[in-house]
Amino acid sequence: MSRSGALAFAVCAACASSGPSSYAAHFAAGERAETAGRHDEAARAFDAASRDPASERERDHAAFLSGLESIRAGDVAGGAQKLEALVKKGGEHAAQAQWEIVQLDLATSRPDVSKSLDAFLRAYPNDGLAYPALEARLRIARANGNEADALAVLRALEPDVARTESTPRVAYEIAEALAKLGKNDEARAAFVDVATRFPYPGEYFDDALYRASELDEAKGAYADAIADLERMLSVMESSTLPGTYVRPRFPDAAWRIAILYRDKLRDSDKALAAFERYESAFPNATRRDEAMWQEAKIIEASGDASGACSRLTKLVRSEPDSRYVPCVTMRCANVERPKDSHAPKRCHAYILR
Repeated sequence: MSRSGALAFAVCAACASSGPSSYAAHFAAGERAETAGRHDEAARAFDAASRDPASERERDHAAFLSGLESIRAGDVAGGAQKLEALVKKGGEHAAQAQWEIVQLDLATSRPDVSKSLDAFLRAYPNDGLAYPALEARLRIARANGNEADALAVLRALEPDVARTESTPRVAYEIAEALAKLGKNDEARAAFVDVATRFPYPGEYFDDALYRASELDEAKGAYADAIADLERMLSVMESSTLPGTYVRPRFPDAAWRIAILYRDKLRDSDKALAAFERYESAFPNATRRDEAMWQEAKIIEASGDASGACSRLTKLVRSEPDSRYVPCVTMRCANVERPKDSHAPKRCHAYILR
């Protein structure tokens, strides 16, 4: 062979070696068949990929997809067997494979599905799928009995998921179950315990304190309700970058503090300060204009009509499209409607009530 011929052969060999691997070819064929709805063909292609000398992670992923496609093709027993093999093997796909088996139990209403869910929650408490698994387990408990059954499930599960990512979730659900059973004092203590054991930025910190405040308010402990909400708001952080650390419960907590001071404790000064805090702390809150309207009402009730209109002037300037704008111009003769305002043309009676 000439030198040029040998060079050409080497180049062609390099081209061949850089082509798609057997795994990639089988996997791509499986994806094409899956997209086209040819699930039996897809299962066979993924199965072939799972036997290829690729990485273990790639083989397991292909085996998982093969199991799903077998089930979609109607071979439920064969697909479940493939998934069970992954569960037995362990590794990255074990939890997801077990969850798919549980889903089969749920879809067919098998009588032992509760046991399947219990086993999943105990085996994979740190997996993201533990959340929907717990929701499904509680739905079954409530459908078959009542909230007492749900509480019993949670109490039994609690020690087995201790010190895992499921711990705060189970603790919070226990508190909710106690509240639904009317055991308000126990529920309130459980909510506060959640906030204490799993402080900010724990995912249930603010929800737990908000629920505790609702229970305090229900029994007339208004100062305690405010203290719960203030404890929540005490962790608020500011951001110097785009975005915010404001959680969904924070504006509602600040609003309820103002309402509790105004309507339950009849403390106008503290209510006014609370509405002002709501307005300044949450500039993008949906009720910011309403906060300024309530501030004006409190100021006016104190006998300061001029101060009330001054606050309403601020409302119109900062929220020119607010539904309160026509009401402001009606109440304060020196306040004009902004020319580019998209606010309603007239003041609705329900606002003045």
